[in-house]
Amino acid sequence: MKGFPKTLKTKEDYYNCLAMVAAGELQAADLLAKIESAEAQRYLRCAVVEVAEEKKTATLIYCDEATAGMKFVADGVSGTVQAVEHMQSEEAQTAGEAVNDRTVLTLSKAVTADCSTIAIETAETVTGMTKDDITALKGVLKQYE
Repeated sequence: MKGFPKTLKTKEDYYNCLAMVAAGELQAADLLAKIESAEAQRYLRCAVVEVAEEKKTATLIYCDEATAGMKFVADGVSGTVQAVEHMQSEEAQTAGEAVNDRTVLTLSKAVTADCSTIAIETAETVTGMTKDDITALKGVLKQYE
């Protein structure tokens, strides 16, 4: 990443780097890695404990940030969180703990039975870029690979 800026804080920074890629001053793969890193910041990844038989309900390790209406992505399936319930697991009840340690999500689309992680969108923009901006940058970078 020789010559690569140390920080990219705004959408304009990413577009300036794109111009540097076009001029041959930066590698497209380096910028793509930075873009994907920024894109990942839009999501909170939650560990799945169990997926219900109908696959539209998933139990997670406690996630206080989860709310109805949030978008999710899990193993290539994307949709919306329809409902959220925080609860105690049987293990916590047996141990006498008085705190919620599980979050149950009702999802708009079925996930796979072996789903291990659900990514919940916590921000629509990151560094001033929307999903469409990120997609556009990635699309332009493909011609330089």
